Amino acid sequence: MFTATALLLVIGIALLMQFVGLSPALGTFLAGVVLANSEYRHELESDIEPFKGLLLGLFFIAVGASIDFGLILREPLLIVGLVLGLIVVKALILFTLARLFRLGLDQSALFAFALAQVGEFAFVLLSFAGQENVLSAEVADPLVAVVALSMAFTPLLMLLNERVVQPRFGTREQVERAADAMNEDTPVIIAGFGAFGSAVGRLLRANGVATTVLENDSDRVDLLRRMGLTVYYGDASRLDLLNAAGAARARLLVLALDTPERTLELVHTAKNHFPNLKILARAFDWTDAHELLASGVEHVYREGLDTSLRMGSDALGLLGFRAYAAQRAAQIFYRHDERALHELTAQRSDQANYLNAARQRIAELERVLLADRQQGGIERDEGWDAESLREDVRQMELRAG
Repeated sequence: MFTATALLLVIGIALLMQFVGLSPALGTFLAGVVLANSEYRHELESDIEPFKGLLLGLFFIAVGASIDFGLILREPLLIVGLVLGLIVVKALILFTLARLFRLGLDQSALFAFALAQVGEFAFVLLSFAGQENVLSAEVADPLVAVVALSMAFTPLLMLLNERVVQPRFGTREQVERAADAMNEDTPVIIAGFGAFGSAVGRLLRANGVATTVLENDSDRVDLLRRMGLTVYYGDASRLDLLNAAGAARARLLVLALDTPERTLELVHTAKNHFPNLKILARAFDWTDAHELLASGVEHVYREGLDTSLRMGSDALGLLGFRAYAAQRAAQIFYRHDERALHELTAQRSDQANYLNAARQRIAELERVLLADRQQGGIERDEGWDAESLREDVRQMELRAG
């Protein structure tokens, strides 16, 4: 049903575009953009992969059938000259842009050779221009042949880059390491074991909690193993590796990956296939935290928040604040900031409302901290944070019940 609905959506939009007088190709393009930005994009990508090969084959068969081979035979020099000129000019422009953006020489060459051909959307534009009499057949037919031949030459260009250019100017590519074999059954799986993940893992290990660690950096895996830690090499976003790591039986999944994109991809995989697995995810900033909360992750930890609050607390102490007052201010700030994060997640799509609500939260926090500083009483003088203590007691009672 999931795959059928996705295909129905694409075909339906294409037919609707045709019905209102627009290009069906434009409709499918728009449908692809919408689906690529949905929360189901990773599942869609894997489910539609078989259809992708079939439709690409059908597309290129149609392209081949549209070429006027008689025209190519009648004017071979003109057509081949246009193709080579287009490829050379576009490759030089791409190579120059790549160097301006400081890509390596081998990456710049790959960028130029891979994109030197004309894009397939040119067929749609040329066909539409011909139908609307913007271009005559004498102009459109040679251009269609040039576009098709430039695409046909792309595999030859890639071979030229791989066999001639890269061996002389590129860096040697290392053979990709196969994922480690494992068959674990631990309560905690940690994905990513850099500075963030290793601190979590060592704390759990020191308290007698067994963990299964997955890391995608082979050099880091070798280093950690020399330090005596048990770490497996592999991409945690792969479903088969999660199964081998015991995700079906584990209780917690700790996400400490290096990029927000990989973290979100793994969240969707875990949510779809292991719904009973509790996820604790590292967030890099507010935007990343909003995305994780919107994806259903309840336990989100923003990188650097605790450290920055500790630094702020120390700064207050160096400025003459009492130690308990500085610590209490940091605790109030943390609670208020976490509450604001959850409240603002639902408004993140409307920038005007989001910014207005954020300004209100900032002003509210300043009022709360000022009122707390002016409040007296034995509870404050002894430095107790009664609200968090009561919350801890409630959580303990819930666990006990």
